[in-house]
Amino acid sequence: MITIVIPVHNRLHYTRQCLACLSVQTYRNFRIIVVDDGSTDGTDIMISQEFPEVIVMKGDGNLWWTEATNWGVRYALERHKPGQLGFVLTLNDDTRVEPDYLQSMLDAYQEHRPCLVGSVSIDSDEPNKLEYAGTSMELYTASGRHLAADYHYDYQELVRKRSFVESHSLPGRGTLIPIELFAIIGLFDSKRYAHYMADIEFSVRARKAGYKLIVSVKSRVYEYVKATGIQVEREITFRQFIDGFSSIKSPTNLTVRYNFALAHSKTKHLYFCFDVARICAGFILRKARLMKPL
Repeated sequence: MITIVIPVHNRLHYTRQCLACLSVQTYRNFRIIVVDDGSTDGTDIMISQEFPEVIVMKGDGNLWWTEATNWGVRYALERHKPGQLGFVLTLNDDTRVEPDYLQSMLDAYQEHRPCLVGSVSIDSDEPNKLEYAGTSMELYTASGRHLAADYHYDYQELVRKRSFVESHSLPGRGTLIPIELFAIIGLFDSKRYAHYMADIEFSVRARKAGYKLIVSVKSRVYEYVKATGIQVEREITFRQFIDGFSSIKSPTNLTVRYNFALAHSKTKHLYFCFDVARICAGFILRKARLMKPL
């Protein structure tokens, strides 16, 4: 049994499309839990009318990604039969997948177990543009890189060279988690990482517990890049950049990054300083390139 957990909030169009993709999966032993965290756009009504088999859990708008996901995980844990193989698949609503998606994730798990299986991420507007294929993390000086760069952000080049990539972390956008892992390392940490980095932090804990982090090249998640929250990589203003340091919707939230530094880095406060310096330098360099005369 795969329990698919999808947190949503006021994105009816994306939610409908995501659920439609899941409804035609070739692998059928799964259930879907949508945690609707206070939507006011009729998402719950749409689901009950068009996807009556989907379980909807209603929040009050204060769960954010992490606790909303934990609600779904707890549901799966309460119904899991000891001794049986089971999984939780975390997925975002602003994604679409192909009919063999779940089967490809299970195939990768069987090949590399014990492991977590992540998905390749592709820009939905540019079907060959590779957005994610794993990460390399260095926990002393906060350096690291996206492994998609090794394949020039070209999905077909990745397919020609690899069937899987081993990563140092995995995002919540399409990650298959063996259900027994939650008994070993606990749930996602909603106290320290309310919205961003809870998925990364969880996968780092899993890796420390001896689980490989595998990105399955066949398991494609098409993401709507423009639908994501504040991203330093996008073209943003200086004001937006500064606001990102305190916004709960920002991956550069300083409190979140400080918590991660203390929990997992080798150099603690020094790592945090390097991390903030790297974020600022990246923003400055991008602005400088944009201002450079042609």
